[in-house]
Amino acid sequence: MDIFFCDICNESVPQTDLERGMAFRRGERVVCAACDNAMSNEEEGATVPAEEGSTPKEPEGDGVVESESGQEESGEVPQVSSDSPERSSGGPRLSSCLFALLFALLLISVGANALLWMEGQKVRASLDASLEGLQKEDDMFSARFSDLQTNLSRQGQKKDAYVRESLEMMRGGVDEKFANLGNRLGRNENSLEALRQSTSADRRTLEASGKDAVAAAGVAATAVESVGEDLSYLSDRVTALEEVLEGGMTPGRGGGGDQQPGWYSHLPELKDASAGNRWNAVTVLGDTGDPRVVPHLLPMLSDEDVFVRMATARVLGDLGIPAAIPALIKALSDEQAAVREASVVALRVLSGKDFRFDPLGKETDRAKAQGSWRKWWDDNSEALLGS
Repeated sequence: MDIFFCDICNESVPQTDLERGMAFRRGERVVCAACDNAMSNEEEGATVPAEEGSTPKEPEGDGVVESESGQEESGEVPQVSSDSPERSSGGPRLSSCLFALLFALLLISVGANALLWMEGQKVRASLDASLEGLQKEDDMFSARFSDLQTNLSRQGQKKDAYVRESLEMMRGGVDEKFANLGNRLGRNENSLEALRQSTSADRRTLEASGKDAVAAAGVAATAVESVGEDLSYLSDRVTALEEVLEGGMTPGRGGGGDQQPGWYSHLPELKDASAGNRWNAVTVLGDTGDPRVVPHLLPMLSDEDVFVRMATARVLGDLGIPAAIPALIKALSDEQAAVREASVVALRVLSGKDFRFDPLGKETDRAKAQGSWRKWWDDNSEALLGS
């Protein structure tokens, strides 16, 4: 069954009401009986009212009345069909319909407002919960940020303290190195002064020996044999003095023929407790140019002081003795890059080879180049040592 709605009061109008005359169609619109009565009353009220005291004429005779135009009109009262818009006594019903309509609209408005209020409360509660959650997250973030700042501050303080301690240690080490260097320079100056004094004493001794030789030559004029012996003695003496001045050879003790090199007195300094004294002894022995100092210098490549090891590698390269090559190859594994560099420079001087050893390269690359040096030494050691 089809259901329609009144276009005026929006009341439901079933199809059966239209069929029974309880609702009407006005074009494409559907009007219920109440709204149709209300419209009929409004149309009747809009007609002109009759004059006061006049009464409606009743039809006479058989109900046929002649009109002013001369036409006869039937005296019968026209029958009003049920679907006529002219309805009587529809005012109260229209008022009740309008009241019901207004009351329904009021209820709908109240219900809508109630629903909107409830939805607003729900939205407000949701917003409050969201704000509370955001506030909690903000508090948590603030706490975490504060903890992070505290941790960063502590770490910064620890790093600053570590850097300061490292700088203090480095400063102390540098100061000690400079102090040792000053001590070495002072000892070198003392050694040079002692050498000057020794040279002056030898020169005076030589001059005195020359005078003795001249005097002996005058005496030899009277005795040829005596002069020959004196001249032979003086010649040996002059030769010994020249060796002292040129190579550092000193006369042997006890009057015998045994002689010791001049650098022999510096050997105890190689075991001195002071790193500066050990460095000075290595330098002095290297300056002699005597190949006999090499066996005494080789152990110094393992000295605890890095400067002593560097000086030893340099001195061995300057001396040019191939017997130092194995120890220098071993020194390529030194923990200090400066010692490794001094050792590879000495090896290049002694061997004339370059196996691309990088003192600052990776450990694997250094080990590979060091193996090349060892292999080269194994293949050429007999020829170099034999020469």
